[in-house]
Amino acid sequence: MNNDNSVPMRPSLSRAIRKGFIDAYDHLGYVVLVTFITFMLVALVAGLMSFIWRSPNALNIVKALSILPALFVAYLCAVGVYYFAGMVVYREHPVLLDTLAGIRRLIKPALKMCVIDTLVTAILVVDFVFFFIMIGSKRNMIFAVPAILIGYATITWLNMMIYHLPLLSSQFLLESNTSIKVILRKSFLLMADNPGFTVSLFLVIIAFAVLCVVPMFIGIAFLFLGASAFLITHALRELFVKYGIVEEEPEIVEDNYKF
Repeated sequence: MNNDNSVPMRPSLSRAIRKGFIDAYDHLGYVVLVTFITFMLVALVAGLMSFIWRSPNALNIVKALSILPALFVAYLCAVGVYYFAGMVVYREHPVLLDTLAGIRRLIKPALKMCVIDTLVTAILVVDFVFFFIMIGSKRNMIFAVPAILIGYATITWLNMMIYHLPLLSSQFLLESNTSIKVILRKSFLLMADNPGFTVSLFLVIIAFAVLCVVPMFIGIAFLFLGASAFLITHALRELFVKYGIVEEEPEIVEDNYKF
């Protein structure tokens, strides 16, 4: 171990992945349960909204917007799971009910964050698709410029979004500011100052999500929400250690996980 405590630990994605999956395995029952409950609640709300707007006379835009309540439910469930994961990562000892406590404590900023994430993502994706279609239909490469710029902005925003939920819960657990402005600013700074780390984390989550929908690995889908929450929260903690926000764990903690 390095005796120079002034030298910050370099953030390691492999270490975050290892610790994240170890914590997910240690709380496997919780991970499966909350993922299943989230899926059932989202399916129930989506089914109910589909039933309400089943009329053929309903406008397509109204039918499309009817999915928003299910999205809000999924987002709130994720807030509770990330809160639970944050307690585990920062060495507290949560119980199942702490998931509901996290939702209750963070519901106001979480709903604001959900609206912002949904609106910004929708606007960026729609604009990118529009200009991409215009390139093909008008056969004019002038539309490629805004398409490229918006595409880059979309990727940047999606990489920022990785940190939104873990930042929200971690800020609260570390008794720091949980305002939306602070979350957005910190997520941008973390992404901008650690582009390689962030993009790699983003690709890992995408790969994990793709694996969950592959027929032979479909059972992994019941691990996705909980496991990804532990993984991303550990990744955020790696960056917190880098900036001196939290202390590096003693080496003996890692030794306990070696097989």
